[in-house]
Amino acid sequence: MTQVDAARHAHLEASSADLQTIALLNEDLRRANAELEASRAKLQASEDRLRTILESATEYAIITTDPQGQISGWSVGAQNIFGWTDEEVIGRDLTILFTPEDREHRAWERMVSIARHEGRADDERWHLRKNGNRCWVRGEVMPLGDGVPQGLLLILRDRTDERAATEGVQLANRRATDILDCITDAFVALDRDYRVTHQNRQAERIKGVPTYAVLGKTAWEAWPTSVGTPIEAAVRRAMDDRVSVQLEHRYQDDRVDAWLEFHIHPTPEGLGVFYRDITARKRAEDELRASHERTVEILESISDAFYAVDHDWRFTYINRQAERLAGRRREDLLGKVFWEVFPQAVGGEPYKAYLQAAQERRPMQIEALSPVLGHWVEISIYPSATGLSVYFRDISERKHAEKALRRAKREAEQANASKSKFLAAASHDLRQPMQSLLLFLEVLKPHVAPKGQEALKHLGRGLDALRDLLDSLLDISRLDAGIVQTTIEDFPIREVIEQAGAAYGPIAAAKGLKLQVDVCPAVVRSDRTLLGRMLRNLIENALRYTEAGRITIECHDADDHLRVGVHDTGIGIPPEHLDRIWEEFHQVGNPERDRNRGLGLGLSIVQRLSILLDHPVQVRSTLGDGSVFSIAVPRGEAASVLTPRNATEIMGNGRLAVLVDDDPIVLLGLHAIFEAWGYSVLAAGSADQALAGLKERGQRPALVVADYRLREGRSGIEAILRVRAVYGTTMPGIILTGETGTEVQRDATSHSLGLIHKPVTPRQLAEALSRLLTTP
Repeated sequence: MTQVDAARHAHLEASSADLQTIALLNEDLRRANAELEASRAKLQASEDRLRTILESATEYAIITTDPQGQISGWSVGAQNIFGWTDEEVIGRDLTILFTPEDREHRAWERMVSIARHEGRADDERWHLRKNGNRCWVRGEVMPLGDGVPQGLLLILRDRTDERAATEGVQLANRRATDILDCITDAFVALDRDYRVTHQNRQAERIKGVPTYAVLGKTAWEAWPTSVGTPIEAAVRRAMDDRVSVQLEHRYQDDRVDAWLEFHIHPTPEGLGVFYRDITARKRAEDELRASHERTVEILESISDAFYAVDHDWRFTYINRQAERLAGRRREDLLGKVFWEVFPQAVGGEPYKAYLQAAQERRPMQIEALSPVLGHWVEISIYPSATGLSVYFRDISERKHAEKALRRAKREAEQANASKSKFLAAASHDLRQPMQSLLLFLEVLKPHVAPKGQEALKHLGRGLDALRDLLDSLLDISRLDAGIVQTTIEDFPIREVIEQAGAAYGPIAAAKGLKLQVDVCPAVVRSDRTLLGRMLRNLIENALRYTEAGRITIECHDADDHLRVGVHDTGIGIPPEHLDRIWEEFHQVGNPERDRNRGLGLGLSIVQRLSILLDHPVQVRSTLGDGSVFSIAVPRGEAASVLTPRNATEIMGNGRLAVLVDDDPIVLLGLHAIFEAWGYSVLAAGSADQALAGLKERGQRPALVVADYRLREGRSGIEAILRVRAVYGTTMPGIILTGETGTEVQRDATSHSLGLIHKPVTPRQLAEALSRLLTTP
């Protein structure tokens, strides 16, 4: 073999060996690839199984992060809990799940530090969902990788419902505790071993032991004084028999001495013991018991008969006096129905009163002839919560006395009416001669020698006193007979006040007193004539009892009334006389019955007029300093215009005055006084005589003065109207009358006539003429 062949052969052998080596390498590579594929398949299967496990854990959020805290893994459970999909959160910072306050306090960084340092960090806190709501999440944080940090694994679970339930239980417990602390009853909870598990504040207050000092102790350790008492027996019975128990017991220890009312109820855990302090109630019951005993003692000792019935009309109590009057023993009546025991009472007046009192629930009081007792009784019926309480007494003697009193009263009223009629008739008939005396007295004055003037003065005073007596007697008789009629109207009060001031000013001045009249522009509603009489009587009373100082007519506002008063600086009224000054003929400080001090009738008339007009009168007085009498007058709505008139001296100057009166003596007196005043006088007893005399004289009269009542049913108003018909409607006229009723006043006013009541003094007649003849 050549060297070349040998080389070629060697080369071929080497190539063959290389091929074999390559083949072996290829085989190893194929085997390695196959094993790699198998390993990859196993890894994929393992990953699939792990993903299946992770995806199936829908109640858990399984989250992974890279070392920088960016989310790298996001399970279906995480999506279910937080609401984000993996596409929305992969690559975002995990802190998007944390609340703003946790991010501010770097809670995530602290968790990472704990997990890497200790290998695990347990956590429980509020997290944020995608929609912004919060959820309570509990879980753990673990680092990934050994040695070199590769990120974190978080396994979290939603515990929001569980927390809500826990908080609800805690809230319920707090509310229960608050409620138990707020109730007025004390409360203690015991477990099955009688150990204290709860005590409210009221129990602390009553027993004086704080809760921390009794929790965990048995009831007998906490309150050793209860051992061996009815309290222990009741607690053990409730625990053993599982029944509710109630009792009242006086509990005493070093801190407490009080009556307690216990309500002990079984509970699933043991017992609930409610108790309250009833010391006040027990004392009240004791007092009520004592009061009841005292009431019974009183009811048994009173003079009235008494019994009580319930709502079914059964007797519940009867005192001894009721037994005596009814003639029945209480043992035979108690518990029996009233109407069954006394059927004769049904339908009577007491029966109706009983029913009315029971139905209307209001007291009733009647006097009736008892169908049970057969005589008069006074019955007082009082409804109560339990029925009726009835007091009654025999009033037969009183009824007989009342009957006799009524008979005597009727007789007295008849006698009083006869007296009033007599006084009215007598005083009216006496006015005529009285009027004549007054007129003739005035006529006589210029013709009596100086020695006789003093006698005339005394005669005048006597006639004035007699006139006042006649006026007062007539007023009282008419007021008592109820025949005085009122004319109520609105008018300025100053009309009445100024007239009174003008009339009594000279009298006060003559006595050295000052009569002051306050300005009073108010309008009142009253009868001007009767109110004027009241005011004049008060002024006259003040003049009689005032020796120095002043008398003031004053007005004061008093709500919807005007109070018109007369204030004097007189002797005053002793307190014991204040109620009697309104009586007839009663006078203060005038035991001698000095007629210069009046007759004691003025205030009696004021009182009667006060009642008639409903104008209450008050008096205030200080002994030695004076008195104030005042009248409450209702206010009016419209004012009348007051036209002042100036008084003039009465000078007839030959003018003709026509005088008409059917009483010759009165007519003669009028004739004399008018002639004394300078008038030419035509005196006539009737209207016909007056017209005949005027025709004969042929002179126009200046005025006509006529009596109201003339003979044959004629009147003075008719006489004046007939004269006016002949000589003109503006002719002045004055009516003289002894009547004080409203009829004559209305007639005179309607025809613009002056009105003067008899007996009239010459001075009063002159003033009336001055007002009438003065042009406004």
